Amino acid sequence: MSRIRSILDQRWPSLACWMIVAAVLAGAALGREPAVAIYLVSFVYYGLYWYAFAWGVDSFEIFKRDALLLKALSVGLLAFVYLQAPPDWLSLGTIALGILLNARAAAVLGIDRTYYGHELAGLPARRVTEFPYSLMSHPMIVGNVMAFGGTLLNPAFRAAWWPLAALHVALNIGLLAMERGGTRRRPVLRLVGLLVLAVTAAAGSVAAVDAIASSHLSQEPS
Repeated sequence: MSRIRSILDQRWPSLACWMIVAAVLAGAALGREPAVAIYLVSFVYYGLYWYAFAWGVDSFEIFKRDALLLKALSVGLLAFVYLQAPPDWLSLGTIALGILLNARAAAVLGIDRTYYGHELAGLPARRVTEFPYSLMSHPMIVGNVMAFGGTLLNPAFRAAWWPLAALHVALNIGLLAMERGGTRRRPVLRLVGLLVLAVTAAAGSVAAVDAIASSHLSQEPS
């Protein structure tokens, strides 16, 4: 029993995120409404980031693994709907630049520091001066905003899914504010983060309902 309790103590934030994902995917599958899954699952990993930063984690390795998987799932869902739109070269070019900037920054920083290794795992502070940190303080956030915002340059995608990309952009700006605040402001981050996630869940739900209604209208015989 103590072994099970120890596992739950270490993993319950990650388990909670995966339970939310499983419940949303199951509900969307039963209702045959993929928009629900796309909007609600896409933002779960931000909640895990916030919880880890605001409360800390018992196992950095578990957090890092689940953060990677949940982000991959989120980006995969966005790519799934984006690639259904006709290609727009300006949009694709902006996305590619954002991804390259993010990847370069992560390579320079290292995977552990990318996932708050200093704040959560006690890695020593280190000043990074290699490109792109020689030009800006938060290149990964800038890269994310470029990549997610770049999808909005595609008119067909923007018309159908703009709230999805816009929420990603807004939440990345929120991550920037969280990082600048630092762990010394955890009490404030806990409250503000909870409010942000509640607003995100509400906005995602409204966007999903609107997408479902638009889909049903388009399927009605004229």
